[in-house]
Amino acid sequence: MGSLSNSKLPVIDFSRANLEAAGTSGWVSKCKDVLKALEEYGCFVAVYDNVPLQLHEDLFNVLEELFDLPPETKRKNVSDIPFNGYIEYVPDRPFFESMGITRAETLEDTQDFTKTMWPNGNDNFCQNVHSYSKAVEELYQMVMKMILNGYGIEKYYEPHMESTTYSLRFINYNPEENETNMFMVPHKDKSFLTILHQNDINGLEIKPKNGQWINVDLAPSNFIVIAGEGIMGWSNDRIDACEHRVRMESREKRRTVGLFSYIKGITHVPQEFVDDDHPLMYKPFDHIGLLYFLASPEGHSTSLSHTMKAYAGL
Repeated sequence: MGSLSNSKLPVIDFSRANLEAAGTSGWVSKCKDVLKALEEYGCFVAVYDNVPLQLHEDLFNVLEELFDLPPETKRKNVSDIPFNGYIEYVPDRPFFESMGITRAETLEDTQDFTKTMWPNGNDNFCQNVHSYSKAVEELYQMVMKMILNGYGIEKYYEPHMESTTYSLRFINYNPEENETNMFMVPHKDKSFLTILHQNDINGLEIKPKNGQWINVDLAPSNFIVIAGEGIMGWSNDRIDACEHRVRMESREKRRTVGLFSYIKGITHVPQEFVDDDHPLMYKPFDHIGLLYFLASPEGHSTSLSHTMKAYAGL
């Protein structure tokens, strides 16, 4: 399984009081920090104060309501995109379930999800989840602006944001009494970027390029931004997708919320990423099609860490 390291992941402050305007020396420095973290670790911890502690607490309280619903209700969470609906407990993973809102950037989709789970309505759930989604979407936009600025290709920002869609996933790790040392298999996300937030139970482990697993300790004001295989393909391997897993030694419930970004339409590697030292590694690809590929027999047989290579690699 590899040894655990006590090394710390890069921490980048996105608090409003510490954000300088675009173009200033402080902004340029932060752009460099973001790129360095993603290129070296495939992730970083973001300190972000646009999700107040009260919203953090309210969000995890309404998730308690959500996961307490009966299985037949949770199974109504379906999606036309693979892996975006309800994923229920299975014998080799009896402690894990998750649910999701496809196209979480729209209030309507959050309302539809809420009505499916609670036909008589649950305004508290809907408002908290939507407020959280919008706040984390703003963090994603800042990170993307810094990535594009850092590479000197900020002209792509508006087209990128116009073609971005999100899946908001709620993840429940609920160990049974006799379970110890539970873990999810190491994998790389298929998203462009993933932004994870959790309750006070740790368990996430990251494997950067040096091959040593790092145990991630997150405070309530912290988020972790993880590179997925989408940004790996788009960046022509300048940013590698981050391998990670969850390993739990505690029997307490661990709850995670993840905002997964995807690019609609056909994604091309920007010409600025292709030169003599960086030959083109990927053909144009349908990012959401990557999920359909993963769900196919051919995709299912690939390594969970190399799906994009099999799907769109040259």
